[in-house]
Amino acid sequence: MKVAIVGGGVIGLSMAYELSRRGHDVVVTERERLGRQSSWAGAGVFPASNINTAIHPLEHLEARSDQLHPVWAHDLKQQTGIDNGFQRCGGLHLARTAGEKAALAGGVGEWQRRDFQTVKLSPEELKKRFSALRCAGDESWVAWWLPGEAQVCNPQHLKALVAACQINGVKLLENCGDAELDRNAGDVVGIRIPGRGGETITADAYCITAGAWTQHIVDEVPMVPVRGQMLLYKLDAAPFAAVVNEGSRYLVPRADGHVLFGATIEEAGFDTSTTAHGLANLQQHARDLLPALTEDRLVKSWAGLRPGTFDGFAYIGPLTGSENVFVAAGHFKAGLHLAPATAEAVSDLIEKKQPKIDLRPFAPARAMILP
Repeated sequence: MKVAIVGGGVIGLSMAYELSRRGHDVVVTERERLGRQSSWAGAGVFPASNINTAIHPLEHLEARSDQLHPVWAHDLKQQTGIDNGFQRCGGLHLARTAGEKAALAGGVGEWQRRDFQTVKLSPEELKKRFSALRCAGDESWVAWWLPGEAQVCNPQHLKALVAACQINGVKLLENCGDAELDRNAGDVVGIRIPGRGGETITADAYCITAGAWTQHIVDEVPMVPVRGQMLLYKLDAAPFAAVVNEGSRYLVPRADGHVLFGATIEEAGFDTSTTAHGLANLQQHARDLLPALTEDRLVKSWAGLRPGTFDGFAYIGPLTGSENVFVAAGHFKAGLHLAPATAEAVSDLIEKKQPKIDLRPFAPARAMILP
């Protein structure tokens, strides 16, 4: 079967990787460069999960991805020689204000309901394990430790996916511009690629994985781009391995001494520029949390667009009224994390198999209820 995928971010590349491993003929079209939008811009943080206590389909999607990530990391390295940096590093969750403490308490209750391993750290334990943090030993802070959290180096992961797809014979097309679906009486019969002289690509099945730009291709699925600004620092050595979360902010140390800090949450349309105010605010929070993150250690900054939906759930499934068109977009902050299970589920749909996960809450058709 030939499958055409529109969108070369982590969802599209994961789809191509999964389908090509199943023996399908796959082509991927990307409006600009492969994997250089929100997939590249994020931090690659994966939350904890528990397949045994998952109830909602989203929890099943998270847990299935959590099972697949270490397998994919191993397989990708075996096939391409590229280490994507996947590690079960654990996550530290901090709160200092009354509001943050209340929100964290609610989160802890949910983690314990789902039987995640959780440990409350005393000020002494926090100081012993995370002495580099300004709050280490401060009794006014609340700290919880989740060993199940993980991280991946997203640029390396994307590089590995591209290399594996090439090895598997996937045709990867960059700088295609905004693709257009060629419809005939409602059926999709091809994809027109303006960046390649208006060339039309035909396939047996089509999958739209264009992130925040998906609505430009299929207006049946409304999408909201949400900008996130990020900072990258370089220290002489990693201060610790764990991801640190404080409210909506996070700090992600890499093994080579690089440290990511983010991120803002802004509805700014398709504007991917950074702002002086946003970056200054992030820098202040970064120094407050980890004093070693001084201005002279700042390497660069950037912004990416998270693909948001009206109800917070991704669109995963067949496009309404089309038997051969599928959508996998709108994962917001969780695209990197949910990509393997999403790719597996949609590949099953394309092959007319029953997915392991109930995809009804993610059905693109639910967008039809909007006024």
